[in-house]
Order: sequence, then C-alpha cells, then structure tokens
Amino acid sequence: MTTKINQKSQRGLAVALQIPPEYLDAVARGIAIVASDVLKFCPHCWQPGTPPEEIWLLVRSQCCFLCGTRLRNSCANCNEPITSLKFRFCPYCGKTYKESNDSESQTKPPKKN
Repeated sequence: MTTKINQKSQRGLAVALQIPPEYLDAVARGIAIVASDVLKFCPHCWQPGTPPEEIWLLVRSQCCFLCGTRLRNSCANCNEPITSLKFRFCPYCGKTYKESNDSESQTKPPKKN
C-alpha cells in the first residue's frame, strides 16, 4: 500500500471527497486531524449539487474569488456548520444554502430617486 500520491491526484481526490487536500496529506503522514470549518462555499456562485470550488476549500480563503462575496461555512438561517454540499438544503432547518437575488431584494430597502 502506498501513502504518497501526486499533487494533482491529491487535489482531485480532495474535491471528490469534499475535504481539503491538507487532510489527505495529514492522514498519509499519520498526523491527527482536528475538525474545523474548512467546508466553505459562496452562497451566490455555488451551484447546488456540485462540489465547492477548490480555492474555496483553502483554509485561508475568506471571500469568493469570482464575486467577492464572503464564503459561508454554516447555514445562514440556523448557523449549524455545513458538513456536506451534496444537497441544497440545510438538514437542520430546511433553508436553502443558495442565496437568490429575490431574497436579497426583499432585504434591501428600495432605492430613492
């Protein structure tokens, strides 16, 4: 059995498993992994049913590289941590993870002319 894989395979496997590549490296080295909030996504750019962008999973990533929106790691409604993006709804409260433009327009005051 081998414990080393090349970087491209490691990134691909991490994306498929929806975990950071650093986790795979830690497991291969026998280093303990502490649970953290590294599963992040952009509530505007993420498409339900797809894995998050690789760059969103980086520990230092704070904002979406496409639109600048702050990345989320918990449900906007109940604040429970996101453990999987396989489904579009929070398993705790049922609210969708994806923010729509309609909900934003309802929360913003109308523009004055």
